[in-house]
Amino acid sequence: MRALHAAILVFAASAALAGCAPPRARFPDDWIGSWRGELEMPPTAASKGPVVMELAIARTDDPDRYGWTIVYDAPEGRQVRAYELIARDRAAGRYATDERNGIVLEAREVGGALYSWFAIAGSNILVREELVREAGAERIEVEFVTALDRDTVTTGPNAEVRSLVPVSVQRASLRR
Repeated sequence: MRALHAAILVFAASAALAGCAPPRARFPDDWIGSWRGELEMPPTAASKGPVVMELAIARTDDPDRYGWTIVYDAPEGRQVRAYELIARDRAAGRYATDERNGIVLEAREVGGALYSWFAIAGSNILVREELVREAGAERIEVEFVTALDRDTVTTGPNAEVRSLVPVSVQRASLRR
């Protein structure tokens, strides 16, 4: 049995060295490029058709800043958001998105995904972005989960616990 276990370990190690196991993406350097896909969102009266989402990530002259441009292209119009990603503490996974209008959203890279969580005008928004590598292809999976302050539920006999009830989930699978 030990011989079989050792053979499996040797096979796994050699497969990884041979490139059979995709290496984990280095954030944000492996993400650099232009990405595009359709943003899936709940139908609303305001929506008049599909929304295409683009994400362009680029190096800048500052090694701790990256161009992070998000574009939403919808029948109602095109929105270009020219943000910057700031590397605050790479070892700790601490980043921030500078919207370049006085708003800076803190973010953290955990397990290969970038998370940010913020509140604006009664909405609480959790954003998750992850570079996924499968079968020789890459994509960035994006998910926005929104909960409203007015829909919170508070319970708990010993400690107050507020539950946020998601009211909207938007997803996009972006490809180069």
